[in-house]
Amino acid sequence: MLTERQAREKTYYEQFALAFDPTKHIDLSPVEGKEKRPWNSYWRAYELSMKHYQSTYHTPVSLLDFGCGPGDNALRFSKIGYQVTGFDICEENVKNCREIFSLHPTDERASFVVCAAENLPFPERSFDAVVGIDILHHVDIPTAMKEIHRVLKEDGIAIFREPLDVPLLDWLRNTTLLKRLFPNSPSLEHHITQDERKLNSEDLKTIRKMFPDIKIERSLILSRFDKFIRHPEEKRASLLEKMDYLLSRLVPYWSYLGGATVIIIKKKTLMMLIPLLPTLTLHHYF
Repeated sequence: MLTERQAREKTYYEQFALAFDPTKHIDLSPVEGKEKRPWNSYWRAYELSMKHYQSTYHTPVSLLDFGCGPGDNALRFSKIGYQVTGFDICEENVKNCREIFSLHPTDERASFVVCAAENLPFPERSFDAVVGIDILHHVDIPTAMKEIHRVLKEDGIAIFREPLDVPLLDWLRNTTLLKRLFPNSPSLEHHITQDERKLNSEDLKTIRKMFPDIKIERSLILSRFDKFIRHPEEKRASLLEKMDYLLSRLVPYWSYLGGATVIIIKKKTLMMLIPLLPTLTLHHYF
């Protein structure tokens, strides 16, 4: 039985998925080319996924695409070499996933199921990696993180790319004038659902309680303006993202203004955590 919020999300994505074209070109350059873009949070999530795959010395290496959407990310993970399992709350999205994989055969098999993030139908310790792209801000984080912890293998990694609340900047963004000039209300056109919200500091604390071994990388400061000045289909690297990347290394606390985050969390065995217990609360990765 879905909650009211889950039912609204499902209804929204059923409409959104019907407008998706599985035959359209899917850009695989983040996982197939030699180019690296550490300043781009999406490319960074793929890069970290590739590094984890390369450091895993057994096959197959299993990955859960956490909230797989129509399947373009699942295809990228499969191209890396992962044995991919994906889930989505929307059946139409799962249909799109299966069609994409029928059109783009890979060496690794992939499977997809319909379910909610808060109630996964997988056994404990099923996956070497869990990766989600723009998904946590749609779900109940405490419940979803418990499920992630349950299905992730010991010494496994979870990687999430998420929008992040920056109080001052988001207050300005939501002023009447800017909302009138650049609408951000729920709509299919802008891909915004009624219940989604950006992650905040309390959400990050919740995640840290479940996974003390966490690192948080922030980006999207000056590059916020790309949304207004770059064409959505532009494939070249963003100059503003490069500037953010440089400034974050030169200017103290610059990254604290970042409106996007890549969250890297690792599941350690209990024996490995015991030596860390006295110091876990002292380490912050903001």
